[in-house]
Order: sequence, then C-alpha cells, then structure tokens
Amino acid sequence: MVDRFMSMSKLMDQTEEHKDWQILYNNCDANSIITAVHGGAIERGTSEIAQLISELGDYSFYTFKGIRKNKNHELHVTSKHFDEPILNELVPTHEAVVSLHGCMGDEIAVYIGGKDFELSFEMKQQLEKIGITVKPAPAHIAGMQTENFVNKGKRNAGVQLELTVALRKKCFKNNKYNLQDRENRENWSTFMYSFSTAIVHALKNIK
Repeated sequence: MVDRFMSMSKLMDQTEEHKDWQILYNNCDANSIITAVHGGAIERGTSEIAQLISELGDYSFYTFKGIRKNKNHELHVTSKHFDEPILNELVPTHEAVVSLHGCMGDEIAVYIGGKDFELSFEMKQQLEKIGITVKPAPAHIAGMQTENFVNKGKRNAGVQLELTVALRKKCFKNNKYNLQDRENRENWSTFMYSFSTAIVHALKNIK
C-alpha cells in the first residue's frame, strides 16, 4: 500500500488535529522510549500496548493516533518519512527506542527488526519464554534504514516490533479491538500484561 502522504509535514498541513488525528506523549526523563506512530485506528492496539509498556517500565511514551470514523489507513506515514516535530525531539534523547507496529497474521507472533541487535535478541528471549513466536522481520518491515526514526536514538539503533492481528486481538479480553474495547482498561487481558512485562524485562536487562 502506497502512503497517501509522503511525510508527516504534508499530512499535518492537509488534515486536522483532534478531528483526524491526535498525538499523546510523555517524556519522563527515562533511558527508553516506547512508540506507536501508527496508533489509534491505523494499526489497532499498538497505542494501548505501547502505553502499557511505558507505564510498567516508567519509560517515555509517544503515539500518533488515527481518530477518524473511517479511512484511518490514509494517515499511515512510513517510519522513514515520519518527520513529526515532537517525536523528532524525543527520540535522540533516549538510549533505547522501541517502535510498535501492526501487521497481518493469524498466528500470535512478533516480527522483530531494527538495528539494535543486542536488545532485539534479549526481547526475543523474553517473548519466547512466555510462548510467543518471534521471527526475523521481512525486508520491507525490517526497520533497518538509517532514516527510520527508530534508529535515531543515542545508540543510532532501535527495535521495531511488528505485531500480528492475532497477537493484538489477544491483548483484549473479548478478542475484539474496536475503539470501545481498546480504551477500556478493564478489557486489557492478562496476555497484554505478560507481553508488556516481557518487553520491560528485556529493556532492563540491557544497560
């Protein structure tokens, strides 16, 4: 799928904040930042999972959320073109950068990419401990480009996690992830907490 907007600058010029999209972030002076730049109804579930990881680990947090009633896919801007000013300021101040995305898939699995190989390996170990399948990300979602914001932290390397539809649905008690289900914290499943805790453990194990 070709992005409608080739940069965040163009998207923000042609759309309206709080009508089409919103940005939520928290810079808590942490070593790590957890991001979901295709959040809200763009790649559903990624905002909430990123938020929970950041809360459990006391990490900084950023999400760009599509909030339209439909056609949220038009708000997808690929990571190497994601030149949003707040994110551009946040990322370089953090040692570890983790970028959560959604991908297709009926298997509960994570495709892992990015240039921070040490942290990627540790995340793979922690996720496999709780029975989650972890695979290398295919080239088109591997997050290896220098221009990808995930690789612009202090280490010039980050981790990009592509979460399948099946995994994201399992993060909610009724396996549905429409707006009402996603934003109701009582509907966040024990699996979502287990997944998020595994990511926190990996981050804490890498100094």
